[in-house]
Amino acid sequence: MDAILAAAAQVFEAHGYAAGTTNRIAVKAGVSIGTLYQYFPSKEAIAVALLEQHIADTDHRLHEWVGHMVVEQHSLSEALNDYVTDMLEMHSRQPRLQHILLEETPMPERVHHALLEAERQAAKTVAGLLRLYPEVRQSGLEHTCFVVVQSVESLTHRFAAHPNDRFIPRTTFVNEVVTMLLAYLTCEARHE
Repeated sequence: MDAILAAAAQVFEAHGYAAGTTNRIAVKAGVSIGTLYQYFPSKEAIAVALLEQHIADTDHRLHEWVGHMVVEQHSLSEALNDYVTDMLEMHSRQPRLQHILLEETPMPERVHHALLEAERQAAKTVAGLLRLYPEVRQSGLEHTCFVVVQSVESLTHRFAAHPNDRFIPRTTFVNEVVTMLLAYLTCEARHE
């Protein structure tokens, strides 16, 4: 099963979702098409399994980051820098695949709900960490952290997905995103 998923990731990355056929995936995995179908009934099922794996990996990395920040007692700026850098590295591994999984793959309702729940949990996790920083002045921290998580996810994904369109270096990109997040988190909260 792991070999099929790894092969599917490579095939989708190289050929896209439409041309990423189960035959190509089976050949890349070194298994017969019958063996592939014993594990996955369709190409869509393979893509869903990859998306679920991506959700779990992102959650794991986020919890590792929070644990590391708590133990190391990094400054807010250092913590945000590590977060943005880590998410950028994760998205840079297979940027086209992530786009395919999130934008092109038919998503069953249960996976859509799992993705939404993962986003909510990520916001809560980040909020738990940011409560440790007195310079964070936002009062509705879970809502604020939802915006933080969505911003970092969107910006790092976009930057990683289009390496030929970059007009600023990677280090500058990370610094700009961190500066934006610092300004947002430390400004006087305004709620209407």
